[in-house]
Amino acid sequence: MTKTVLITGASQGTGRATALLFARKGYDIVLTARNVDRLAKVANEVRSLGVSALAMGTDVGNPSRVEYLVQKALEFYGNIDVLVNNAGICLR
Repeated sequence: MTKTVLITGASQGTGRATALLFARKGYDIVLTARNVDRLAKVANEVRSLGVSALAMGTDVGNPSRVEYLVQKALEFYGNIDVLVNNAGICLR
């Protein structure tokens, strides 16, 4: 069975790079971030590497949205093997 990784903050920067790394290793990817337009672009990049990607816009600061994300990911893939908690903001 293909392993699955869920990555928060996956629409840019470290999250995007991590998603592409896992995709190159053959993982199916669950991508989440607040910016759905950038997230869709990353999902397409992941798919171009030959693996499946589920992209869901989610604010991980909202527990009910996180529960929904996990529920949908489990329905879609059946399992989550790795969690990369990358979401965050930069305060200056």
